[in-house]
Amino acid sequence: MTLPPPLDWPEAGIGPGPEIPEHLRVTRENWRLYPFSRWAFQHTRELVPSRAVRRSSAPRALPHAPVDLAGLSFGGMTWEDFVAATYTDAMIVLHKGAIVYETYRNGMSSLTPHHCFSVSKSFVGLIAEILISAGRLDPQQPASDYVPDLAGSGFAGARVRDLLDMTDGVAFDEDYANPDADVHRYSASYWTPSAATGGARETLARLEARDADPGASFSYRSPVADALGWVLVNATGQRLADLATELLWHPAGCEEDGHFLVDTAGHEIAATGLNATARDLARLALLILDPTSAIPADARQRIFAGGDRALFASSRHGVRAGGSYRSQWWISHNAQGAISALGVYGQRVHIEPGAEMAFIRFGSHPLASNLHTDDLHQAAIGALRQHLSD
Repeated sequence: MTLPPPLDWPEAGIGPGPEIPEHLRVTRENWRLYPFSRWAFQHTRELVPSRAVRRSSAPRALPHAPVDLAGLSFGGMTWEDFVAATYTDAMIVLHKGAIVYETYRNGMSSLTPHHCFSVSKSFVGLIAEILISAGRLDPQQPASDYVPDLAGSGFAGARVRDLLDMTDGVAFDEDYANPDADVHRYSASYWTPSAATGGARETLARLEARDADPGASFSYRSPVADALGWVLVNATGQRLADLATELLWHPAGCEEDGHFLVDTAGHEIAATGLNATARDLARLALLILDPTSAIPADARQRIFAGGDRALFASSRHGVRAGGSYRSQWWISHNAQGAISALGVYGQRVHIEPGAEMAFIRFGSHPLASNLHTDDLHQAAIGALRQHLSD
């Protein structure tokens, strides 16, 4: 497949407003499409309503210990080739608690928040695990006990743990390559007020079909994360942005405000709404890496233990061989104990405790699914790990 060149939006003239030529003008209808995405993913607050995740009053310092990656190559590709080929907007590599590599492209800077897409799911899952450890959420309780509106939907009978691990069994097609997939219609409840004034919650309550019993299969679907977010809000009586502020942003020492985009009814979008700077995602990665941090040890252990590998292998994501899905995180089960948060169009937070390493990237790739670049990222991270260990 031939991909378009990675145009930089400042030079290409992409942006909003009447002064921009119509064929390059970013709107609420096209902002997730390339090349408009090159501008939009760094400016979501100008396109979609949002709610702030408040910065810490005591930001965590990020030490720098630069490592030269100019000579790093793999598969006939240099590190710079990899950064460019994956339509990078920002990339940070952490090793032993310090930033060893940091780059910003396409008009982005260290102060720029970027849309995380489904990386959001993983941090919502982390919030849920922290609440479980605090006794504020029961993973074995039916989700409909927390959200009665789900009792008449396909989520009836699914436990909170089923939502966390996406083993609830609700039928939903998340294949981005299929133009008729459910996910494209469902997203109207996020972004298109005229199409779905009731937002994602109204749509969730209407998802009635099931293709498996709870706990019988794994299937990755965005509405499940939104159902989980709804459970967290009802269980605590707090907004999702406030939970992220209290349980993530402040303990991690995040330096800048983040924000959650809100849906057409004004609720934070748990599945794909988080925006943050690359450095604050690095701080969140360090929070997870540090076994003495504010994250409860049992919450960390539940995530890193992983989910049902047999269910994962039999799913369409079984091409990620040997992996599993747990608490909204992708678990590799490799020697380094790696876990990943993945978002469409090139968003990744990859954490390897065994290598004391984390890899954070934002991108605006023309293709939505990360499966297109999985092999390339695995090769790059493997080469990086070896380079740092040497």
